[in-house]
Amino acid sequence: MKIYGRTQKNSSKLSLLAECTFVAEPEALREIASFLYRCADNIEEQGESWEHDTFESNEVVCPGFIVFNPYVVEDEDS
Repeated sequence: MKIYGRTQKNSSKLSLLAECTFVAEPEALREIASFLYRCADNIEEQGESWEHDTFESNEVVCPGFIVFNPYVVEDEDS
């Protein structure tokens, strides 16, 4: 698993992260967990035909959260 992110100051460059921290209420964490389960199910069921999905939240302030299928991403860091 690799986690990439963008800073608020430089949103044009993706960086490989060593750590990420979630600061969220329990309901938001459950929504993220449910989203991750759906993504895992889609990868298993659809294989390489499923590329990615974006988490959509009702929160006023919510960073972008995207899951990509590891089987369709070219790994530049290997």
